[in-house]
Amino acid sequence: MEKIHINLGKDSYDIVIDSGLIRRAGDAISSLTGAHDAAIITEDGIDRLYGMDLVKSLESAGIRTQMIVVPSSEKSRSLSIVNRVYGALVDFGLPSDGVLIALGGRVVGDITGFVAATYHRGIAYIQFPTSVLSQIGSAIGGKITLDITAGKNLVGTFYQPRAVYIDPGMAKTLPRKYLHNGMGEAVKLGCVCDKELFELFEKANSDMDLLRVLPEIIRRCCTIKAHYVEIDPTGKKERRLLDFGHTIGGAIERCCRYDDKTITHGEATAIGMYLVTKRAELLGLTTRGTTSRLEYVLKSLSLPTETHIAPEILAADMARSKHVKEGKLQLALMKEIGQGFLKEVTVEELAKYVK
Repeated sequence: MEKIHINLGKDSYDIVIDSGLIRRAGDAISSLTGAHDAAIITEDGIDRLYGMDLVKSLESAGIRTQMIVVPSSEKSRSLSIVNRVYGALVDFGLPSDGVLIALGGRVVGDITGFVAATYHRGIAYIQFPTSVLSQIGSAIGGKITLDITAGKNLVGTFYQPRAVYIDPGMAKTLPRKYLHNGMGEAVKLGCVCDKELFELFEKANSDMDLLRVLPEIIRRCCTIKAHYVEIDPTGKKERRLLDFGHTIGGAIERCCRYDDKTITHGEATAIGMYLVTKRAELLGLTTRGTTSRLEYVLKSLSLPTETHIAPEILAADMARSKHVKEGKLQLALMKEIGQGFLKEVTVEELAKYVK
């Protein structure tokens, strides 16, 4: 078992990494929260894979439990689904000293976090991420966003969980595409923060190799994320370094209307990382040869390095980013593998990175 502590004063919590956690979680959650009532929010498919194991573990610990299943879709990150969850919690009779448990990926984590922050003016919740992408990223840090009719990610808050429980074995049930989707996020963290993490991907020759070292990949990623959450809880300063590849990747996702069937978050981030590094290397901001190393790793994970979206369309989208202030933004770049930095660029300069 690995424990990584995130020191946030009264909002401090642990990330616990261990195989088979789902079947032992009940006693841990009971001890941590003192709750006698729990509601699990999960998604289609995950409920059948892991839901009943978690229910049995909680009930064995004397916790009255209800499972609420939401559609497995990006569209579920909405106020209408949140309202349905509120209704289910009222019907169940979850009290203010009860606990919510997010069992799923990023969508379930956001829904659960938002409900926890607002139901009874705030109750305890646990993150139990089931995808690699959420295990090393979205489940950590308390950042919660929802979509509304006017646009994506426009409603949200920061609300820290009481704990994050990660079972690396869950990755074995992921489709190959979504395993690689999460690995792309891990590559990103290796690029800007951890050379040895990046080299794990260079040395791997197959998915089996990656699964063997997955606990180490997750540990390293969580350690990085925990550090930046501690020093920049709301993601306004140093934590922006972890947006490496996201500036262009986010524009690609928006142009594709966040359709996972067209492009996943990890795929869009991979393209963003490659394009921004290629340009930075040409400008002498990044050590020569870095782009080719990154390209090798991304292609070994079957992740793309280019997009068919016209550069002028991407540039126009990036210019409207919420991170642009007075025509400038902080762009995350690599000096070399494992060493990232932030560079302030104008919107006009940013457009050059997508050509």
